[in-house]
Amino acid sequence: MRNTAQPEPPATSLLRCDTPEEGLAYRQAVTAGLRSTQVRRRFDARPGVTEAAVRAAMRSPETVSRALRHVEVTLNAHRRTVRELARTRRKLSQLRSGLPWDVRALLVLAWMPAVVYAFFYVDGVEGLSALAQLGLFACVLVAGVAPVVAALRHPPTAGSLRHYLSLAYHLGSLPFDTAAVRRTARHWQQDLRDNGVPRAASAVIEELMGADPHSVLLPGRFDGLRSADGKGTPVPGEASRLLERKLAALQGGTIAVSGPRGVGKTTLLHGAVRDEDFAVTIRVPAAYTPYDLVLSTFVKVCEGFLARETGEVPQLTRLSGLVQTRDALRRYARGLRRTVFFGVPAGALVLLGSTAAVRALWGRHENAVLSRLATAGDWLLRRGEEIWQGRSVAAGLVVTSAGLLFWSLGRSAVWRRRVRRAPVVLLRATGWGLVAGAVVSLAADPDVRRLFGELFTLSGAGLGNLFLVLLCFGLGAFALGRAWTGLRVIYGGGWKFAGGVLLAAAGVLFLRSADVRAILSESENPLRLACVIAGSLLLKVGRWRLREPEAELVARCRDHLYQLRTAQSVSTTATFGLAGAATAGSAHASALASVPPNFPQLVEDLRERLSDIAAHVHRRGGRTLVCIDELDRLATDEKALLFLSEVKAILGVPRVHYLISVAEDVGAAFVRRGLPDRDATDSSLDDILHVQAGTLAQSEAIMGQRATDLPRPYVQLAHTLSGGVPRDLIRYGRRMLEMHEEISSAREAKAVELTEISRRLIVEELNDTLSGFRTLLAKQRWNQENAGWLSTYRVVMDHLRYADPASTDELLRALEYLASSASAPPAGSPGAPPETAVQLIAEASAYTYFGLTLLQVFQPDGYEVRRDRAGAAPAGDLQFLAEARLELSVSPFSARPLIDAARTAWSLSPPRSGHAPLGVPAARSRPS
Repeated sequence: MRNTAQPEPPATSLLRCDTPEEGLAYRQAVTAGLRSTQVRRRFDARPGVTEAAVRAAMRSPETVSRALRHVEVTLNAHRRTVRELARTRRKLSQLRSGLPWDVRALLVLAWMPAVVYAFFYVDGVEGLSALAQLGLFACVLVAGVAPVVAALRHPPTAGSLRHYLSLAYHLGSLPFDTAAVRRTARHWQQDLRDNGVPRAASAVIEELMGADPHSVLLPGRFDGLRSADGKGTPVPGEASRLLERKLAALQGGTIAVSGPRGVGKTTLLHGAVRDEDFAVTIRVPAAYTPYDLVLSTFVKVCEGFLARETGEVPQLTRLSGLVQTRDALRRYARGLRRTVFFGVPAGALVLLGSTAAVRALWGRHENAVLSRLATAGDWLLRRGEEIWQGRSVAAGLVVTSAGLLFWSLGRSAVWRRRVRRAPVVLLRATGWGLVAGAVVSLAADPDVRRLFGELFTLSGAGLGNLFLVLLCFGLGAFALGRAWTGLRVIYGGGWKFAGGVLLAAAGVLFLRSADVRAILSESENPLRLACVIAGSLLLKVGRWRLREPEAELVARCRDHLYQLRTAQSVSTTATFGLAGAATAGSAHASALASVPPNFPQLVEDLRERLSDIAAHVHRRGGRTLVCIDELDRLATDEKALLFLSEVKAILGVPRVHYLISVAEDVGAAFVRRGLPDRDATDSSLDDILHVQAGTLAQSEAIMGQRATDLPRPYVQLAHTLSGGVPRDLIRYGRRMLEMHEEISSAREAKAVELTEISRRLIVEELNDTLSGFRTLLAKQRWNQENAGWLSTYRVVMDHLRYADPASTDELLRALEYLASSASAPPAGSPGAPPETAVQLIAEASAYTYFGLTLLQVFQPDGYEVRRDRAGAAPAGDLQFLAEARLELSVSPFSARPLIDAARTAWSLSPPRSGHAPLGVPAARSRPS
């Protein structure tokens, strides 16, 4: 929610763009920032707030410094790299200008790589003894070191060498410093576009708008207010934490969530469900029967558990076997297309390349394999014959014991699962064996070992080739690594291309070696590759999951679902007769129909199934929650207590948490438990959580999530009108948007001031509320002497309906008259109101007093200044006005002192009383 500008960082001196590049980057950032939606939407909000004015103000030194202060960290980092690059270039310029021409130093620099090459050359010379080779190495070393030492002992040559080496070092540093400048410049410019310029532009716009810069409502992002559900809306944090602690303290029980309507009880219940929990939500209708409610709960429990465990809820309409087979074949054929398109050519190529090697292997070992298989088969036959004929008693006992043991293991779920997984384990073991065997055979092959030995005893050119391969491979890996990290100097695509080229070069250089080609062309390699492919296929098959048998609990829930949702009947007909000219026989028919369970049996089945599900979920680290929502919508508190009494039979299931949203009166009844009057809450509820209306900070969090661009004064207006109740808060926010659209479309101007929105909203709310009170008053018994009360409400409502937007004096006088008439009858109507209407009149007067106060707080200009001044007193805080709104639902007499205190803090005079008969102005005949 963008309401106020970010606080300005403390500034000791003005920052400015030191270089033309920084100035250009700032101007580009200003151009991009002024094109952003969040800035452009505020143009023309008030006279003088134009794009040209904002652009001109952004060029002022103060605004430039303000924008740069917001990005001072990235700006300083960029300037450090710029100074480092300038230092490198300055040093290079100095080195180039004083570059000496020293032949000795140049010869030493040329002599050093020649010595390195000589070492490689001597290493590659063949036919030398170890002593001769060692002597040559010593000669090369002396020949290389002696000129260097001689040059270093000569001061001019040593100075030239240092000069040349320093020049080489700074030349190598130049591209890295340049890349660092580009990187930090990009970071700084991005930070300037995202933070510096938008925040500075917002401050400039607020200065141009003048007083109350946040009191203008403009088009923006308000999609959250248009949504009717509460998904994503934050619940008061303390209530959520308290509920979580209560759930953690109970292994199972019933927790009531009590609070006024619209306070967010439903959202709180939904927010208590974690990902690993199993939850079912039951919404209580206004009219219900206990049997139907328990039946609906049972069905939802079964459907929810089946959806959790199997991913689908069974269709109650059974299709024929032919239709099911046809649909399954269609799905299988669609999935087979891609496999056939890619798998057949791939399989053909693999077979073509490995058939010869496999056939040769089989030809070598065919006789041995068949012989061993035949020997094993003969041994098994002989042993089986001996056991069958009784010649091997011990073996028979062992076989019998093994059969009994195998049968007993079938009763263990663990061993049944192990037996089912035995083929999978065998496939995986075989696959890993084939892959490992191929690798081991490669390492054990004498020819391959010899070739690898020759590869690592390279000399001369071969060693240089290996060095180039490793260098290209390392540079390619470095390039790809830079492409995958965020610290890129060039685009990621460039790094990827460079890395690919370097790795390809390493591969080409590697394959140019005759030893490498000999290793790759070894005769057994196709067979090894075939083993790796076969092992990989077996490992993939081993990852296939066997279809587990349906769990007993899932089967029971499925059976319950069919029993509860369908009427099942089975009929059987049998006919007996004798064929021939004369036929004699009899026919028998029987029918079996399922009977719906009665209420006690239904409750018992539900409790048993819930207990099983809760135990199953608990073993997996979750909780089972049954949320019974909208209980506060029942007509009276007596009906809510009656509901608890009727469904108490399904409560108290072990490890099941019941969360029930109830009205405040039911929560109060639970708090009074143990006193002489006992009710259903005493034995139905284990704990209760009272949810209070939200504070101003919580209302701002809710509106900040739903309406990002709603200014803070409008959130404060909605909060005071709603008292912090989230449902009313969102309703008032939605109504503000409707009024903004009506006014802006009528005037063809996108900006609407708080004074107009607040006036319309408060007047509309007063008119609707007084209309409701007048309807209730009309049901009382009135006479000619006291009917002036009804006339007073009609006149005030006419003022509300036809109030002149240009002047509020008449409207305020009418509201003051009604707000002060709670204790005395209006002038000209001496009759006292009916006794049953006294309380309604007091409530209407107190609410009018509250609406009058809000109108005088929000409607005049200079709201933000007056708000800050009134906030110095506790009663001047807007949260205090919201609490006064909530107090109106308790008693009008206790709410009036709160409103009086708030008016005093806001420097509002008390309403005038004792009007003459003409104190209430006459209603106009038409709207102004």
